[in-house]
Amino acid sequence: MTSEPHHQADLEQARAWLTTLHGGAPGLINICATGRWAGEYFTTDEPGINAAVAYIGRLDQQGRQGIYTRVTTLRTAPAPGSRGHASDSLALPGMWADIDIAGPGHKTSEPLPPDVDSARRILDAAGLPEPTMWIHSGGGLYPWHLLDQPHLITAEDLDDIATLATRWQHVIAAGAERLGYHYGTGVGDLARVLRIPGTINRKEGLSRPCTILEASGITYQLDELATLLYSIDLPDPTPAAKEPPPARVPRSSFTPGTVGPFDALAEIAEWRDLLEPAGLAYVGSERDGAQLWRRDGASSAYSVRAWPHVCVNHSENLDLPVGAGHKLTHGKVFAWWNHHGNDSAAAKDLLAAAAGNPDATPAARALRPAILDHIRQRCGVRPWQPTPPADDVPWPDEPTTGPRTSTRAQAAADVRRAMAAADEHDILRGVYPDRSHVDGQVWTAPRDEDEQPLVLPPFPVHTLPGDVGKFAEAVAIYMQVPVDLPAFAILGALAALVGGHATITGKWRENALNLFLTAIADSGEGKSPAVSAITGPIYHLERLLREDWKAQYGDMAESHDIAVKTRDRLITKIADSHGGQRDNLLAELDSIKQQIAETTPPPRPQLLAGDVTPEVLGKIMHRTGGHIAIISAEGGFLGTLTGRYSKGQPNLELVLTAFDSSEPYRLERITREPFEVDRPSLSLFLAVQPVVIADAVNSPAVSDRGLLNRFLIARPDSLAGRRDKNPPNVPQHLEEAWRATVFRVFRAILPSGCPVDDEGNPLEPVPMQISEPAEELHLAWRQQMEVRVDPDAGDLAPIKGWAKKLEGLAYRLAALLHLAAGRPPQEPVDAAVMLDALTIADWAVPHALAVLGATNRGDDAPRLGPLDEAAEHVLKWIRRKGLEEFTVDEARAGLRGRSWVKQHGANGVRAALVALARQGWIASVERRGADGRRLGEGSFIPHPEILGRVV
Repeated sequence: MTSEPHHQADLEQARAWLTTLHGGAPGLINICATGRWAGEYFTTDEPGINAAVAYIGRLDQQGRQGIYTRVTTLRTAPAPGSRGHASDSLALPGMWADIDIAGPGHKTSEPLPPDVDSARRILDAAGLPEPTMWIHSGGGLYPWHLLDQPHLITAEDLDDIATLATRWQHVIAAGAERLGYHYGTGVGDLARVLRIPGTINRKEGLSRPCTILEASGITYQLDELATLLYSIDLPDPTPAAKEPPPARVPRSSFTPGTVGPFDALAEIAEWRDLLEPAGLAYVGSERDGAQLWRRDGASSAYSVRAWPHVCVNHSENLDLPVGAGHKLTHGKVFAWWNHHGNDSAAAKDLLAAAAGNPDATPAARALRPAILDHIRQRCGVRPWQPTPPADDVPWPDEPTTGPRTSTRAQAAADVRRAMAAADEHDILRGVYPDRSHVDGQVWTAPRDEDEQPLVLPPFPVHTLPGDVGKFAEAVAIYMQVPVDLPAFAILGALAALVGGHATITGKWRENALNLFLTAIADSGEGKSPAVSAITGPIYHLERLLREDWKAQYGDMAESHDIAVKTRDRLITKIADSHGGQRDNLLAELDSIKQQIAETTPPPRPQLLAGDVTPEVLGKIMHRTGGHIAIISAEGGFLGTLTGRYSKGQPNLELVLTAFDSSEPYRLERITREPFEVDRPSLSLFLAVQPVVIADAVNSPAVSDRGLLNRFLIARPDSLAGRRDKNPPNVPQHLEEAWRATVFRVFRAILPSGCPVDDEGNPLEPVPMQISEPAEELHLAWRQQMEVRVDPDAGDLAPIKGWAKKLEGLAYRLAALLHLAAGRPPQEPVDAAVMLDALTIADWAVPHALAVLGATNRGDDAPRLGPLDEAAEHVLKWIRRKGLEEFTVDEARAGLRGRSWVKQHGANGVRAALVALARQGWIASVERRGADGRRLGEGSFIPHPEILGRVV
């Protein structure tokens, strides 16, 4: 039967269009169709385009109503069933439009241009230049303004490109409106798909070709189009626009205390909660969903564009950072307007308002009750209680004999915790209004560490990309564990998959992407099920790899084993033979050795090891190409390393070498068969009980070798007593997203699944690169860290060995987050990912200080932890003088003979006082002049125990 005209796709025209639009550009082409919206993905080279055209042919034979391609290429193929998002865009070929023409398939009640000529006039009315091509879709026109070179979209300019594409459509819509026509919405999405010239538009049962009407050959530069675009004035949004969307309803199930106040604010607050009190009025929404807000008296159409989670300020009169480079969250806006941009002060203000503290600012207390209630629940804030007069609650002269209030009930009023949570600025100016506020609070001593643990920040789960972070949070909620546990296990899993198989290079090179991580939690905290939820997909991947290996190499492995056993028997016979018999056996041995070489299979896949000794671990590394991982909810391996089960004799050589793969590991002992691992690499995630880490901290043999300096450590707060016994299950789509991430990350580094080549030699590691903007961020952070390890004034001086290792670990974290986000290893790690890695690094600092900074000094001073010499001098001065209260100037004068005071002056004294305050040995109060004005620096009150008092 002969087909009617235009009932069959013109595949050559489709090939020509794909070559023109995306040919040779970076990324992947997405081809999809009605009913097959996820479609398939193809490379942009000739073989890829040929495969795409063949796929178009198959879709056409199936009679698909429409066959489309995405307007941008994608960085990588998204998860199965997904077509990807605008954020996945990589190469922008130009600017497009989709102008509907009245006729079949367009049922809108709005007026549309009646014919092609009328539709073409819309571009003239909009003020746009002649397009490169006019394409007739079969129901409308696609004018394309192609660029002379595709623009590569980066994380830094993604929002700007998305805004440009959206404004392009607004300009066209304005042109259509001038002619009395309607223009569709959502056309500017970077994930937009348009029909492919050469295919058939079968909408409404008709059969109309999509074809190229005209090609001018004119191309443009992106800057040229952007300059033109922003020179075209858009009409003001209609003030009588819809009301802003109703306030969001926060999720009904969550773990209290797992997020900060800014995150909690973002979960429930609407922009009207912050912008309307500041005098801004809602004036409408754009097609990309952005709300438009205008300052009273502003001459422009709008002052602020706001999306659900961020806004951009365009007004110089709002006391906010201006421009698209400043993405402001709800918390950031609150901080700028009420605390001069001080995030820490703003966060404390929100918590105070949520607690009902009258000292909170009026702006914080004026937030909707639903917002404050959500912050109170989400952040685990306890209701504020007025402080009784100091005379009513004197410090006891001896220990209280009655029942004590629980630690958790004291936490909100504990001076030590308040000082530990304060920033340096507040410590120096005064955390408490006056002494009576200090005397009225519980003030535990730092030596009560085991009984009164400091509340450390929860893991910043938002740094884990997309659904990976959501999965970590969902596991924490379902298992009722701190989010630190699944988040750390996820980082350990990523390091297990990659490890020594990749490197990362910036200012220097990290030879491997492995990590050492440990989370400290008591028995009964739910460690095992939480870790199992993370490791399940890794074991599944390992099983699949082993099944493939067995199918391909199982027979060879059996022949190899037989040959090895034959060789061993021959060697025994040779030892007892003589003369001709010996010669024959030697000849047979040569033959068997050849057989062994020919039948040696690649190593049997193994991704994870169990609770092994270091000697066995070395053999596993030798067998698997150099890299192996241990992920365990028990601390047995760390206990083995530190000598807990070998009379205190640690065995650290292999593990220390395998941290950075800097040199080969050789085992040559008389009692064991020698072997060598060229690039040993070990990834560790261990959930340990406090006693295991205490043994390691207190072992001189371990501390001298710096083992714990290589670990990222989490010491999360226990949820015992607060756990939800009926939590929601982990959503299946998040479990599938994590499983897909595991498989994708592994294949990105080891596409063949095998870590060795055909000769049995380990593959060269995949090189990854830090981008220049990311390196600039890392450099600025390193400079801050260098100040913090200063032996006289740095708060990290006690753990400077750990802090130095953290610089390289930030590189490794950035590379792993990059891969977890689905980005190819060949693409440089960008600044946004580096920022997430540095956020994790900053989070790790207080945890390391809490764990590695606790030692027993053994002298007559209180148990301080590793404060520097200056802080010890200050404490002894307080005790000698019996000081009840003192200032920075008084401390400087009293210690003026000390060498560090002569060298650093008042700043050295301030640094020592801040360190003591963060340990909880001194508290600061505000100081006021005779006129009642608050002075720039406060005064300090020592812990009663320093003066020999019992509390």
